[in-house]
Amino acid sequence: LENMKRVFSILAMCLLAGCAGKADRAQGCAGKFLDAFLKNDFEVATQLCSDGFRPEFSCTIEDFRNLPQQVKEMVQQQCSALEYEILSVERVNKSDTFMVEYNIIRSETDTSAFRQQELVVSVLRVVDGKVDALNR
Repeated sequence: LENMKRVFSILAMCLLAGCAGKADRAQGCAGKFLDAFLKNDFEVATQLCSDGFRPEFSCTIEDFRNLPQQVKEMVQQQCSALEYEILSVERVNKSDTFMVEYNIIRSETDTSAFRQQELVVSVLRVVDGKVDALNR
């Protein structure tokens, strides 16, 4: 009986470790995606997308690339003043799907009113270690 308790304890610990590992992987994927996106490194960001989400994301990137050069430069300059902060990583129904909630904040200290100002609260859906959706 004592051996059975020990076996169940070990199994429970393994299951918890597996869940934590997948959550860490989802958070890591979200962080790499957001880093690349805010740096306008769309090739890296696209590689972090699931096969199902990649076409939609690619269309968005293509729309950005078709903007006038002056507008693209303005967007890139604004993005360089932004950072993200991951708020939570929640598993969906014991699956390999995680909802990663994050803030986009202004990192530059132009004025005290804008310092660390929260600009956007959003969610990424990460499935099997790949970004599968934005804000859905």
